Amino acid sequence: MPASLPAPWRVLAASVVGTSHLRAGLPCQDAHGYRPLPGGVILAAADGAGTAERSEDGARLAVDTVLSALARGLAPGWPAADEDWRVLLAAAYRETREAVLAQAQADGLSPRAYATTLVCAVLSEGGVAAAQLGDGVIAALAGGEWFTVAAPQKGEYANETNFLTQADALERVVISVYAEPVLALAVMTDGLLRLVLDLTRQQPHAPFFNPLLSFAYGVLDEAKGSADLAAFLASERVTARTDDDKTLVLAVVWPPAQPA
Repeated sequence: MPASLPAPWRVLAASVVGTSHLRAGLPCQDAHGYRPLPGGVILAAADGAGTAERSEDGARLAVDTVLSALARGLAPGWPAADEDWRVLLAAAYRETREAVLAQAQADGLSPRAYATTLVCAVLSEGGVAAAQLGDGVIAALAGGEWFTVAAPQKGEYANETNFLTQADALERVVISVYAEPVLALAVMTDGLLRLVLDLTRQQPHAPFFNPLLSFAYGVLDEAKGSADLAAFLASERVTARTDDDKTLVLAVVWPPAQPA
């Protein structure tokens, strides 16, 4: 999935604390970030485990480290083959896990204290390469249809998923490469699952994404657009459906390749 001509991407991103955390006096345990590159952009989101004492720090460190690792890995050039993408993403997750474990050791804490999921994607005009660990979601728009790039991972028991700090984390990372152009890509944590996915078919819910696409095409300023996105995620319309922390990182081709 090599990058072609440089494409500008408009990126809107927000993480908001869930109402259940507000009631309990807890911080937002989600984190997000993105890194524009010549010809593409890297997007990432992480959700710290609710029972882990430093989960918000684990999520933040995971996002920052994976963005830096991928940007550094892409500096010599964009991979030409699917297997090269897989090697790149696997190495970035390995580096990220090592950084989180090193932080736990430096602080004299168990790795479990920094438990976090991590989902990320590298987007270019040539397609998408994505990696998933945990219950986040990635959805993409291509050919007029939304499809699932990364589906949530579930554990043996209800509300159980995979975390970066567990011993077999790297074996559970799922890497996907889609060598087709996309018009939009959304990276999300599990707080939005009920709104963004048809959980039976694991397919994106277009009535949620299409208005967001129109919104992204209509904003004049990315910072203001991200603030408005945060306000939407914190609105009663959304919190009536989910009381968890919520993160959404949305990238769209700019200027739009088709009318919003």
